Amino acid sequence: DDAAILAPGQCEMEIWADRERHGARTLFHAGPACRIGPVEVGLNADRFHETGAGSATFAGPQVKWAHAVTDTVGVGVLAATGWRDRSPRVRSSLWLIAGTWQAHENLAIHVNLGKDFHRGGERPDTRRAGAALEWAASPAWSFVAERFRESDANLWRLGARYALSEGTSLDLSQARGLHGSAPPWWTLGVTWAFDR
Repeated sequence: DDAAILAPGQCEMEIWADRERHGARTLFHAGPACRIGPVEVGLNADRFHETGAGSATFAGPQVKWAHAVTDTVGVGVLAATGWRDRSPRVRSSLWLIAGTWQAHENLAIHVNLGKDFHRGGERPDTRRAGAALEWAASPAWSFVAERFRESDANLWRLGARYALSEGTSLDLSQARGLHGSAPPWWTLGVTWAFDR
């Protein structure tokens, strides 16, 4: 994540889908959000399917705050929670601190540190962290390389973003576990930002 939020009076819709190689696991995400006062308030809805285990839906609210410390450095805090639609109806929450350094006009470095809290006894709480390098190659194209830890797995991601128009972008990336700790998966997403 980065240390930025929507502009005042702006909303966005994020939709993306993950598909693990050979299709063993898939995830579909929809996330509308709007800037309300000093924070960005959103709703996350995720539909997860795993071969042999069936499907489940998680949904819940998210709040994000960000502040520009200088012209090139920003910090932010994100909190989210969600509930599963089937038994056991576990609740998961997330706290995340994010930082962004605009090292150059077309180069940004993002770092974050956080924790996932799992209620319901299915699994223990886990830490998450990440660092990403984002390069804007042109007004339309940008690329990201990310190394992150999530759900007790060490992972990396390479991706590209194309601006279809002002406020609308298309993302394609591949992520995988380090040293084969998690199978690779592809993510395809679209983001649409608009004024209320």
